[in-house]
Amino acid sequence: MEQRDYLLEQHFAKPSVPAGINVLSILSFIGSGFQVIGAVLGYFIAPYNAKEALENNPAQYTREMKPLAGFLKWSNEMSLRQLEYRVPILIVTLLTAVLCIYGVLEMRKLKKSGFTIYCIGELGLPLFTAIVIGFWAASFGFVIAILFIILFAVRRKYLIN
Repeated sequence: MEQRDYLLEQHFAKPSVPAGINVLSILSFIGSGFQVIGAVLGYFIAPYNAKEALENNPAQYTREMKPLAGFLKWSNEMSLRQLEYRVPILIVTLLTAVLCIYGVLEMRKLKKSGFTIYCIGELGLPLFTAIVIGFWAASFGFVIAILFIILFAVRRKYLIN
């Protein structure tokens, strides 16, 4: 009787999540959480950034690029665009975070469709940001998105459905 139960358990047991996908999914959940928090904070901080941009250099706010965290650059115009498009930015950011979370959950179930959903969610926000605000605002997002897509793509062989 025990051998029969063991064979049935082995036959019907769900395949476990590979270690690489498990680690990447945890990191993706953390990143999506930060993305949601950043979206909400960005929505409320945008008016203050735009006000500062206009007070510092109202005449030439579109030309000056100032360094932000080393290689990243930010202009006063970008701050004003962030204020102008803060509602669409919030909506797209939340939507892409949900797509990433759903895609990762599907990949944890070893479904190949999860990878496609994850890629759409991961590239959606940097692409939208590049179009609306500017490439410099989205450059770091593209780097992180491509890195995680490559890391998941390497482990795509474990996805069976």
